[in-house]
Amino acid sequence: MNRYGPEYWDKHGAYRTPVAFHLTLLVLLRSYFIWIMAALSRRPDLDIMSLFFKSKSDFFTAIAIAAIALLPAVIFCLRRPQENAESAKRLASIWRFMRWPLILCAITDLSWLTYQAAHSHYQFSFFLACQMVLVLWVLLYLLKSRYLSVFFNDWPDPIEKK
Repeated sequence: MNRYGPEYWDKHGAYRTPVAFHLTLLVLLRSYFIWIMAALSRRPDLDIMSLFFKSKSDFFTAIAIAAIALLPAVIFCLRRPQENAESAKRLASIWRFMRWPLILCAITDLSWLTYQAAHSHYQFSFFLACQMVLVLWVLLYLLKSRYLSVFFNDWPDPIEKK
């Protein structure tokens, strides 16, 4: 942990969130973002969901796979100094292990994309290939990043009342 000095800290004394971590959450939760975009679309003639998913079962499978990454995303949103020291301790102990659900989600997502490629008789799909490359990048990032090890072991200290 001594590798990363004060230049890596935010104003609360915790390690800054890497930009690649935000991109990781974006890639793993992409089916939810597509769903939200489709729900917010005001044009009934434009079917956004059919652009990204072949069938409803593909959509529901993608939502189920992305649900694995929802818990780390929610706990990440709570990663800020808290007034209650007990809840901060509890969240810090949970946060320490949130790398594993993200890795599981990436592996499951990559397996699902590979299954889809095999199911389409290995016919090349640029959209599917881009997704596979992105998910593979996310998986390698989650497995190899040294800074993420430090980031997941850090939690902001509780706010002291004066």
